[in-house]
Amino acid sequence: MGKLDYEKVLARLGQGPGPLLIICHISPDGDAIGAALAVAHYCEGEGRDYVLVNDDPIPARYDFLPYAERFRLSAAIAERFAQAVAVDCADERRMGNAASLFAKDCELINIDHHDTNSGFGDYSLVEGEAAATCLVLYRMMRASGTPIGRAMALCLYTGIVFDTGGFRYNNSTPEIHLAAADLLTRDIEPFMVADRVLEALTREQAELIRLGLATLTIDDRGRVAHVAVDRQMLLAAGADEGDADVLLPFTRSLSGVEVGLLFRERPDGSVKVSMRSRDRVDVGAIALHFGGGGHVRAAGCNFPGPLHDAVSLLLQRVKSEVAAAFGE
Repeated sequence: MGKLDYEKVLARLGQGPGPLLIICHISPDGDAIGAALAVAHYCEGEGRDYVLVNDDPIPARYDFLPYAERFRLSAAIAERFAQAVAVDCADERRMGNAASLFAKDCELINIDHHDTNSGFGDYSLVEGEAAATCLVLYRMMRASGTPIGRAMALCLYTGIVFDTGGFRYNNSTPEIHLAAADLLTRDIEPFMVADRVLEALTREQAELIRLGLATLTIDDRGRVAHVAVDRQMLLAAGADEGDADVLLPFTRSLSGVEVGLLFRERPDGSVKVSMRSRDRVDVGAIALHFGGGGHVRAAGCNFPGPLHDAVSLLLQRVKSEVAAAFGE
């Protein structure tokens, strides 16, 4: 993406018909939230009105981010918008019901880093090799000479920390470290971000870990591990659906495991699946097969449910792909 392309996207974000609707994907994570807030801070600097929206509440662990309190639930908004930007949405479905807030002929800007992104929208800025959507935004700001103040830097750094797993994943390139180093010069405390985003657990999450690990299952060859969280577990722990993310690292991090899976049952009975792989299996391709998307080593998809059927169907595919990857 060249400087002129970046400036074209920034020009659309900075001015347009009425307030800009800023959307990040359903069940938002650190990169999605950081990217949406970074766009909000850019609009603030340009004097542009905006509305931050999501179908789901923003997890409390991100309350430290400037303007996080400005997010509104899409169900509570009656206004229709002539211009919108979707950040970190691998496809249009990831916007959820927020897409119903579009006015007729709404101009849609798509900013993302998922390999499987279809390039939807009127303006599409998708850089599939980028470690995070926040890195795409950082590149754009730097290439165009846009000032990055502390508030925006904190949001961008948070997204980068989340999507690299605290610089532990194989997407932790020299570029991402240089970007993080630059952002840290703006009076950001890296310990605080890592603690809030990666380490701090609520009592509800700790209880969910206790309950969820009882479902930890490893296949006979020790290469596929999964955890399945149903609604009863969430209720027993007093946890929200998004809290289940704390269980995912317990799957792929097991010695010898190639693919780790987290299944979670949503309130409507549907099932969300998060997938991670270590070295050989392209979980992005598996997710795409089931209507989802993501990256080679990190992806996700959804099933209509019930939970047992979703586990059975996906495990069959994953085990087949793992066997092929190991020449079995």
